[in-house]
Amino acid sequence: EVLTRWQGGGGGSHKITKYADVKSMVAYRNIAGSKADRLVHEANEWYLFHGTHPENAKKIMQSDFRVGCAGANTGTLYGKGLYFAESITKADEYAKPDEKGNYAVLLCRVLGGHVLYTDELEPDPEVLVQQCISGPYDCVLGDREKARGTYREFVLFDSEDVYPEYVIEYKRKY
Repeated sequence: EVLTRWQGGGGGSHKITKYADVKSMVAYRNIAGSKADRLVHEANEWYLFHGTHPENAKKIMQSDFRVGCAGANTGTLYGKGLYFAESITKADEYAKPDEKGNYAVLLCRVLGGHVLYTDELEPDPEVLVQQCISGPYDCVLGDREKARGTYREFVLFDSEDVYPEYVIEYKRKY
């Protein structure tokens, strides 16, 4: 839907503002060079991280994300949606270990489209969700980096705008 709107002229009366400062994408462009051009930057297509349990990572890879499960294990500051981070450190906060101590983070291609930006300390999640589901926006960019000095989070409410490409499985070392 996001890509269709962008290809059709940018989403009607709502021009898509390009977010070129997504940290995971800045790093990817520096490493991948011309390979980074396979993403549609003008439609805010990014590589972002999603922390989860290794078993859930396998299920997501086999059958897709389920928005209905959103918020089951973590908070929903920006509403019940799919949470992603430009920082693997932030995604690691959401990762849960299996019985062997393995963690998992998914590296996903995400179509951000028309971004609803907020740096509020306590945003109204219902308003954010409604603006994305029924309004002109496709995702929420919660700027906790500006608000609290931590990390920015990206929240989507439609699994069709997310494609998990890789599972990164690891053990933490302290």
